[in-house]
Amino acid sequence: MDAAVLDLLPLTIVELAPIRDSDGQIVDFIWMEANEAANRVVLPEGGSIVGLRVCDVDPAYRESSMFFDAVRCIETGEPRELFNSGRRPSPNGRLKHLQGTVVRYTILPKDEGCLICSVEITDLVRERDTANDSYEMFLAAFEHAVQGITLTTESAEIIYANPALNDLLGYEPGELQGQSSAVIMRPEDFHAIVKAGTKMWGGKIEQEISDMTLLSKTGEEIVVSNALSSVYSEVRGERIFISHARDVREERKLAHKLASAVQKAELATQLKSEFLANMSHEIRTPLNGILGMAQVLATSDLDPQRADQVNVILESGNALLSILNDILDLSKIEAGHMEVSLVEADLRHKLDRLCKLYEPSADDKGLKLKLFIDPSVPSTLVIDPIRVRQCVGNLVSNAIKFTEAGDVLVVATGQRGDGDKMTVTIHVSDTGCGVPADKMDRIFESFAQADGSTTRRYGGTGLGLPITRQLARMMGGDVTLVSDPQRGSVFTLTFEAEIAESVSRETLLRKLQPVDPKPDDASQSSSARARLLVVDDNAINRRVARTFLEKDGYEVDEAVNGKHALEKLEGSPFDLVLMDIHMPELDGQRAFDQLRAGPGRNAAIPVIALTADSMRGDEEKFLARGFNGYVSKPIDQSSLLTVVEDCLTQAATHDDQRRKA
Repeated sequence: MDAAVLDLLPLTIVELAPIRDSDGQIVDFIWMEANEAANRVVLPEGGSIVGLRVCDVDPAYRESSMFFDAVRCIETGEPRELFNSGRRPSPNGRLKHLQGTVVRYTILPKDEGCLICSVEITDLVRERDTANDSYEMFLAAFEHAVQGITLTTESAEIIYANPALNDLLGYEPGELQGQSSAVIMRPEDFHAIVKAGTKMWGGKIEQEISDMTLLSKTGEEIVVSNALSSVYSEVRGERIFISHARDVREERKLAHKLASAVQKAELATQLKSEFLANMSHEIRTPLNGILGMAQVLATSDLDPQRADQVNVILESGNALLSILNDILDLSKIEAGHMEVSLVEADLRHKLDRLCKLYEPSADDKGLKLKLFIDPSVPSTLVIDPIRVRQCVGNLVSNAIKFTEAGDVLVVATGQRGDGDKMTVTIHVSDTGCGVPADKMDRIFESFAQADGSTTRRYGGTGLGLPITRQLARMMGGDVTLVSDPQRGSVFTLTFEAEIAESVSRETLLRKLQPVDPKPDDASQSSSARARLLVVDDNAINRRVARTFLEKDGYEVDEAVNGKHALEKLEGSPFDLVLMDIHMPELDGQRAFDQLRAGPGRNAAIPVIALTADSMRGDEEKFLARGFNGYVSKPIDQSSLLTVVEDCLTQAATHDDQRRKA
């Protein structure tokens, strides 16, 4: 063959002549002929290898399998074929570029030497190895999968079923191969799968998941969640469908049981909430009479002994009310209905007022109640002041309750975080009996105290600390305890706040806007001319409200239900209505709606919701419904008079502005 043609071939072609030692043994070779491809492999920098000794160029060649095969070919005259992979470079690194390559050799005898033809197949071998690895991995994945997997052709022939599917349906390994997938499906499911496969074959979707029923070898119906996908096989020249079937029988049973349990739990929660709401209403109603009349007596001219007796009634009633509020708060927290209402508040002022409120209790026990507020606490923060007061109040109350001698110290600090955020920390320490180490976690559990004697000695429900911790966590903080039974306890309350100076510009502008002065007649007390209607089906509640209002100079009339109230409002003018919500015949909400919808002269009259519904958020609920104010039972005299005065003042201001317009 012409040498020019050999130079064009993608093969390396060389002719070798043996070099023998004195014993006639072949110890090396010399290149007699070589095409351009062979020259480039051995001498990539350029040049010709003809006339060079092989082992001089590559000493490692003498230890290679190709050397021994070349010797054998020359000595026996038999052709040889071999693969050479991972060729080692020579010490001088001349053939380093060949390391890691895979070459296929053909060695043919020629004259006294041999002819070697070779071609590099590194990429082909790598592709083969990669394909084999992928096949082995995918096969292992299929074989060990917990889901049943089948591969089917376009004609629905099963070409593979993994062990999980065989086990699920009761078939032996390989038994399903070659059968139609119709043997393991109900007719309707088979047609649905065929239809889905047709869409995939048309390129509309790549995967479809649905529930279906498979048939076992014995005919048992097995509900599965089936995922169907497809790939195109170049080898088979058709689309192959892959089905993943997951047994969902137990899952469906569990889901049904879970749904039933959730339904029962929701019903139980609803019944619990309804019970607590009813309990609250029923307990608050008699408490309203007890506390209301006690408040009236407390403001009367009583001798010291009678005044002390009235104070006992007030303290006992308020204690009962506190227990009731704790139970309702805990119930709402557990139901996930408790919310945090953030407003701007002066935390310093709130803490100072709170401590002053508890000073008499501390003085009665000979204790010193001290408050220290670090300068790091800003004057105004965006917090929920009611919940902060509730948390700190619980801690201070407990500290006083469980301390017989010494001090109760309240220390407030603030640590500024990112942006406008601040973490407020309030330490409440005492010199009381402390809490044993093994009881520290227990005191944060509902209805639990350090031991049974605590309840007998100090009273309480054991709800204060659990509620405090829950509220603190709702505010982004927590409550922790460090205690020594011989030295006392330190409760640490933390919560997140926002520095008030960082509130929106709009909020600040609203705060800076001047307020129109109230008309002279509106700014003065309206009690002397105001006529009020108290609506309540409970005579004691009406009497309490009437006593409070008449004592402040208001003219009061009564109605026993919503229907009676509408009749009175239609017959004569009133300035304000105090409306109970839960009443027979026509409740307060419906009476309010009818009043607002009517054409009468009292359609726009201020209406205050007067109700024993006093769960957290009830005030906002009634105000959102259109009521002008909200007063909860048991009625606090001061709060009632304040709300009434505010509503009358707002109404007078509105009327004056309307007249001027």
